[in-house]
Amino acid sequence: MYKRQIFNGPGKTLNELENAIKLDIHCINVDSFYELKLLDSIAERLKTKVKVSLRIVPEIISPILRTGISTSKFGFEKNEIIKAYRLALNLKGIEIKGIHAHFGSQISDINTWINGSKALVNIANKIYDELGLELEHVNIGGGLPVDYTKNLVTTHYEIPEYFKPDFNEDDVAKVIAESFKDLNFASSLYIEPGRRIIADSGILLTRIVNFKERSFNEKWLIVDAGFNVLLSSRVLQWYYPILNISKISEKHDTAFRIGGPLCDAHDVYHDLEGEEKKKPKLPKHRFLPKSSSPGDLLAMLHVGAYGPEIMMNFNGMLKPPIVMISKDSNVKIIRRGDRIEDLVMYEEF
Repeated sequence: MYKRQIFNGPGKTLNELENAIKLDIHCINVDSFYELKLLDSIAERLKTKVKVSLRIVPEIISPILRTGISTSKFGFEKNEIIKAYRLALNLKGIEIKGIHAHFGSQISDINTWINGSKALVNIANKIYDELGLELEHVNIGGGLPVDYTKNLVTTHYEIPEYFKPDFNEDDVAKVIAESFKDLNFASSLYIEPGRRIIADSGILLTRIVNFKERSFNEKWLIVDAGFNVLLSSRVLQWYYPILNISKISEKHDTAFRIGGPLCDAHDVYHDLEGEEKKKPKLPKHRFLPKSSSPGDLLAMLHVGAYGPEIMMNFNGMLKPPIVMISKDSNVKIIRRGDRIEDLVMYEEF
């Protein structure tokens, strides 16, 4: 299992690095000169060699969540690449395996894939030309987008284009393949599909617990799942379709504001800050059946990525259970919901 693992990240601890080396994982993506020298010293102490790939920033700008530029916290700059690989070649404890880059997340602009793959091939060729180094693999990272607007019921309004890409993974594969025709040596291509695999696997079920109507005719539904359960809706202003599955056959044509249960004004499923600045990233309203009311069960779609793993107990709220439905329709709880005593289980008195 460990032979296929790659360890990535800008803040790996000494203990984590030592464990990765002892487990003999496929490679460690090195993020800095400091980390490269640290790995060499660990390798010398453990009397072994460390398999590494160097993470670089190719100065490629993606529509959102930009991780492939030098103003981010990741990787080596372009003008450091040859120096970094030359150092790696001269360190006795280092075994070079490849190169790694990550242009961003939810890359819904095909030009980013075109420019990014070309840039990475050019950099790999430069390493080969100047150092004679044939990299075993070129890791193009992740970023394959998901259509977050996809569902069979509601109509979408005022949603940024990056939530609904107009191409698929086949199109991405074609532009990457075209770029890699220019690679001057044989190498394996790695890609990290991440979000594209897992996003559609998750649905968040939440119940309407309160209703109110303002004097200016704005209708509010309060649900029992806030950003404690779906943090990306608050931190990233991320869009997820919402359906009333208790009344799924009714037209979803009535505008509602939807808020969570937390004592926080920003615990809402619209972009409150953006609205105040008149540049919202999310639609102001969600459209549900006119009869939507407390007790109804709502479904938020495509929450499998950056959902379950970042739930928290903000405001002392209990995390809900996670249920898996298998292909043969069996239902199984794979993570139990919190109990009251769980809120204090780590405290010492």
